[in-house]
Amino acid sequence: MADMPRFRFPDLILLLVVLAVAGGARAWYVMAATNNGSEQPPYQVQGPGPLPDYPPGTRLRGQMPPSEMDALVHNIREDRWFGSLAPLADKEEKTAHVAPGYPWLMALVAGWLREPDKIVRWGQCGLGALTALCYFFFARRAFRSSLVGFLAGLFCAVHPFWIINTAELDDGVLVTFLLAAAMALGTRGSQVSGPISSLFFGLTLAGLCMVRAALLPFAVVAMLWFLLRCRHLQKGWFSALLAFLGFANGLTPWAVRNFQEFAAPVPVADSAFWHLWLGNNKQATGGIMDEKTARQALSGKRLEELLAEKNQAQRYTMLGKDMIEEVTNEPAKTVERRLWAGLYFVFGEAWFTEKKLVLESTPPSPLDLPAWVENMVPGILQGSLLAMLLLGFLGWRWTYGWRKQSRIATLAILWVPLPYLLSHAEYLSGARLPLDGILLCYAAFVLVCLVPGMGGALAKGPGKIENP
Repeated sequence: MADMPRFRFPDLILLLVVLAVAGGARAWYVMAATNNGSEQPPYQVQGPGPLPDYPPGTRLRGQMPPSEMDALVHNIREDRWFGSLAPLADKEEKTAHVAPGYPWLMALVAGWLREPDKIVRWGQCGLGALTALCYFFFARRAFRSSLVGFLAGLFCAVHPFWIINTAELDDGVLVTFLLAAAMALGTRGSQVSGPISSLFFGLTLAGLCMVRAALLPFAVVAMLWFLLRCRHLQKGWFSALLAFLGFANGLTPWAVRNFQEFAAPVPVADSAFWHLWLGNNKQATGGIMDEKTARQALSGKRLEELLAEKNQAQRYTMLGKDMIEEVTNEPAKTVERRLWAGLYFVFGEAWFTEKKLVLESTPPSPLDLPAWVENMVPGILQGSLLAMLLLGFLGWRWTYGWRKQSRIATLAILWVPLPYLLSHAEYLSGARLPLDGILLCYAAFVLVCLVPGMGGALAKGPGKIENP
């Protein structure tokens, strides 16, 4: 069995290189593309989601109509309540149809600091650099190789999807960082009985759910895996207890609030059946659907019944019956929608409908990027996605010998996409973005395996090498 390589001075140099490249690339993009963080970015790789159907003339934060995020942030900051015009509602109401983490963070920044959008974008630069650092440590420990860790961190540092996402005011950067931190902390905690890493692993999983509710199934499975792994560690019961307490305490306050508001056990979001129905109705395509189209998919009587239900959690639960009827009556269509949802998860719906991976701002935002960068953005995104998918899939197979050390990555590959496959994906790459880091780690493993004199033994597993 290969031992974990000691962290030496060359490793520190590699770590600093990863941090410098990741932070520098994101800082340059924010300065050049958004006028030092003050303006809207010229490109998006996440979103946009459907706009709430606010009455004409509604204006929040200078926008008309407001986006869902704008409405939530405004109501949290100005009125101290978590509410908006939720789906299938005729007026604003207290809501739990989205995870509260990112809107609360945005409202907190807006309430305490000037130029909140600028501060958030620069903060996301820091989170992006820390994400690359987390994957450096994850890959280094999971595959017992400093070279794999360095390449994984470097790939994450220059990943164009993540660099562009840095300037967007959405949850992508934060979710990606939290998943990366969970990978690093969970891998370390499952190999070394570390109480601090175990506690923060549980807190990180809770934070992941609180920022993106669709990742709750993965978080639960990852926690169960960690608890089982702790059985084989010295004083593992203590690490397991701390991890569970961190996870439970991170979710409990919001779950209590939801129970008080809706009289139902809702850990994070109450919209699971709403999203399942969006992906399984007569007009579903596997992609995103605006509310106008969603209401048209419901019969007049059924829509009236749903609108009459004032309890939001119960209203969305009622859609479970409609979803089951559609799946039962149209099994072939259901399978077809699941296939499209899987393709949309990987490439984004816009790739199939408009042949693009990035959405340009309208009207075009002023930017100070070099002309060659602007012209090559589509090619860079397409090339990086192709290379990541091919090498990532190959790396998943080649890391079979390291399956025990990197088990949490396999769990993420299987469980993170599942809610989207069962319901619907998004217009662009927002759903897939957090998984890119794991695919990049696999890609780094493949390239190191091709190095003569080192790769062959590395591919065979931890019993065949000594401290690479």
